[in-house]
Amino acid sequence: MIAFAQRVADGKKNWKEWTVPVGCDAILQAEEVLRRNGGEDIYISQQTFSRWRGIADLTAIGSSYVDLDYHNRERWRGKLPRDVASAVIYTLEERRLPLPSYILSTGRGLVCVWLLELLPFAVLPRWNAVQKALAEALTDFGADKRALDAARVFRLAGSVNSKADQDRRHVGMIWCQGSPETPTRHEFGTLADEVLPFTQAELVSLRATRATRKATGLDRDIKPARHLTQATWWGTVFEDLQRLRLHRNPETGTLPPGKRDAWIFLAANALSWMNVPDVMSSQIRILAMQATDWNEAELGARLGTVVKRARRAASGLTMEFSGRDIDPRYRFCASTIVEWLGIDPAEQRAAGLRALVDKDRRKELNTERTRQSRHRRGAADRNAQQAERLELGKAALELAATQNMSRAALSAQFGVSAGQISKAMAEARQLSK
Repeated sequence: MIAFAQRVADGKKNWKEWTVPVGCDAILQAEEVLRRNGGEDIYISQQTFSRWRGIADLTAIGSSYVDLDYHNRERWRGKLPRDVASAVIYTLEERRLPLPSYILSTGRGLVCVWLLELLPFAVLPRWNAVQKALAEALTDFGADKRALDAARVFRLAGSVNSKADQDRRHVGMIWCQGSPETPTRHEFGTLADEVLPFTQAELVSLRATRATRKATGLDRDIKPARHLTQATWWGTVFEDLQRLRLHRNPETGTLPPGKRDAWIFLAANALSWMNVPDVMSSQIRILAMQATDWNEAELGARLGTVVKRARRAASGLTMEFSGRDIDPRYRFCASTIVEWLGIDPAEQRAAGLRALVDKDRRKELNTERTRQSRHRRGAADRNAQQAERLELGKAALELAATQNMSRAALSAQFGVSAGQISKAMAEARQLSK
């Protein structure tokens, strides 16, 4: 689903929100809301969701973005949107950062959007890091660092900003890389490598170096970004928890009493590692709608500590444990979660779990990954070897026919055994038939 929203003056929430399926339905809905009431104050989500707009219900990430409230910066206040956009482009080029796919004028600010291929939930930790890096690069233009989460909505192109000056009320694209119909779409891995301080390749190299040093007892100061590893693992855990919930109740996804407390606590804790402290409360409400019938009071009583710890971590605060200062968020190993939720080996396989598995299943998965990796490498090696043999066979057949060279002479000519010559000639002869 994709989410639409509109500011309304009904004396209640002043905010109306609804979702529609992606594709043609979303396009028709956008056209309809723009026609209705002049399209005033219409917003649209940048990502897609299963049912509700929230990180806890996120299904795909399709863009990175930064909201620039340049009207809050004295240097840019009152400047024309196109002039500010030109300065943004210049700044990104100076810093050798990728240019956005397009820039939207929103009436009182700009939204820079980097379109991506569709990404799974597991990429969220690295995507969050890219968001923060892009916002940091554009701080001078009033980058809103509270508007970086994956559940954010921005004004719909073609709509009207009722709060803007009369000559800037219409929301629309003012700069584009590529054509307005098909703006440039970035590959996320390349974008992240260009934006983040360490590329994925450098992180892999650091991990390999650390493993070598640890094996030789020299592991002291070379360490990869530990929080990234934790966040990535918890992202996989969160995906497993969602798979488990839907496996146990594929019709509605809700969990029965006695099965929901541990699940929602662990799911909320997994989200706390996704670096989304500002929206934790709303995300937990979505988890509750997915799996339980708890009210706000029950949620606060049962999960308030998870939220508090997430906020402490975001503020850079630590807690003491066994004489060390550590991240205040809860840590659990896979075996503990498996035990808490009573996930047996058959269910681990049936639900397609990857992180929440026992030792035997983990060995199976590792063996399968190794087998597939060897198969891929072996297939490539065999293809290359076969091509080389065919070339050898063709050359040997040519010399045998034109110069009447024997197997022994051909073996000496090419520096291989007579058996290899015979096999290569046989394959080349078979191919020529």
